[in-house]
Amino acid sequence: MSISRLVYISTAHADLMLSDIDAILETARTRNADEGITGLLVFNGFNFLQLLEGPPANVERVFSSICNDRRHSGVVRVMYGDTDERVFSSWAMAYARTGSGQGQSAFTLTTEALKAYLPEDLSPDLHMLFVSFNTMSTFDVRPPAGDDLQPAQ
Repeated sequence: MSISRLVYISTAHADLMLSDIDAILETARTRNADEGITGLLVFNGFNFLQLLEGPPANVERVFSSICNDRRHSGVVRVMYGDTDERVFSSWAMAYARTGSGQGQSAFTLTTEALKAYLPEDLSPDLHMLFVSFNTMSTFDVRPPAGDDLQPAQ
């Protein structure tokens, strides 16, 4: 079975709140499970970077829906291609955002923490993309508690 992998970046709407991001994540996890999509969503306080992988038609359908979401703009497809294997095979949608974590599975999303969290078989170019994106946080200081990295459910 052919698997498509798509990576995009976008700019969050200026009025976006963390509760909006939580709603995005909840919707994504449900929809992605139904569509056979896996991936990772990272938010750095200003931009989103997301990787989607799954059946080609489903990836395109989900991406089209994402492009029409008014909670962000300037959606740019950074990378697209076919692959034989998923790198996020068990993640309906893992989520990472810059900040200090609370709770059992949360931790500060430093560059080192992100590197440790990314799958070992992630290609070097995707690894560099996610790590570089993480260094472009719009937060001058650590954001308020509650911003964390959430393992996929």
